[in-house]
Amino acid sequence: MIRVGVIGNGYIGQVHLEALARVEGVTVAIITDTNQALAAECARRFGIEKIAADWREIVYDPSIDVIHNCTPNRFHFEINKASLLEGKPVLSEKPLAMTYEEAAELADLSEQKSIITGIDFCYRYYPVIQELAARIADGECGDVRVVTGTWFQDWLSKSTDYSWRLDPLRSGESNITADLGSHWFDLVQYLTGLSVDRVRGDFATIIPKRQKPNTGEVLAFSESTDASAELVDISLEEYSSVQFRLSNGAPGSFTTSQVCNGIKSSPEFMIAGSECTYAWSHLHPQELWIGHRDKPNEILLENSQLMHDSVKRFASLPAGHPLGYNDAVLNLFRDFYSHLVTHELDSQGHRPTFRTGAEEMRILKSILESVGEEAWITLR
Repeated sequence: MIRVGVIGNGYIGQVHLEALARVEGVTVAIITDTNQALAAECARRFGIEKIAADWREIVYDPSIDVIHNCTPNRFHFEINKASLLEGKPVLSEKPLAMTYEEAAELADLSEQKSIITGIDFCYRYYPVIQELAARIADGECGDVRVVTGTWFQDWLSKSTDYSWRLDPLRSGESNITADLGSHWFDLVQYLTGLSVDRVRGDFATIIPKRQKPNTGEVLAFSESTDASAELVDISLEEYSSVQFRLSNGAPGSFTTSQVCNGIKSSPEFMIAGSECTYAWSHLHPQELWIGHRDKPNEILLENSQLMHDSVKRFASLPAGHPLGYNDAVLNLFRDFYSHLVTHELDSQGHRPTFRTGAEEMRILKSILESVGEEAWITLR
């Protein structure tokens, strides 16, 4: 039985705990959070016996085999590095670190020590996303010509909404581009097999002053009811639009914001190729739209019987029983622990590693440079 320690028990930490409870051969032995009351509630809910007072108690415990890092961004580098130096596999939340330099150091260290790592780019693990990657790799779409997409939310649309992601000391130099943008660009690069080569970014802070609660942390997608909240200045972006070029020269664009009333979470993309076009929306995650010039368009529903042999295992339910977000996370975790047990490399490139996380931080660094210089930046 693989003994796991989960550090950080907020929204995403609880998503990890839900998925880990469904991974065969894995048990969560210990958890911790800066909010010990929250950790105690999670321990009760998930039947976990031990709560640590500090993350070091987990990382340096010789009985713990794997670390799940679900903390805010500013803790990612220190915890991930300490875990690697202890020789422990790590599955981290994104972004991998606060800066590209930190992320690259983590990727280099994991490869030098041959430690299996993972990063929670879970959206690539929806079954039809896996099928789409296989189809593009087979050449079904021809040459990739245009890529575009959006991701809108509304959970920060009021001045009374607040999150640690809006604090540069905890989030880094970016809010939404580091958060949702990293997921979206991971999808684009994974699906097309191409890399982002040049970027041109435009940021905006929509609500320059917000009410920051004084009564503790506000979990993601939750509202604060603190009447004594403090009015604070906001400097990080709440709107981001990025033009880019892929390594084959194909143009693309991505726009995201968390202040769009009525839209809860809607990542979408379109990939137009010389032979056909693909489109996907998180609102209907079990559907892949395929567009044609000279014959009727198609909608492929999640169905293992119609999927490539290499990816059909991700569609674990009979056709007509769609999987959801928690199942995408579960697919990623199962992949991670399968490779941990077999010690085999991921020859098909399904699994995102710390190197994947470093590449996403390289894109973010270039976008930030572009916004500062108001110019196109070529990734270095």
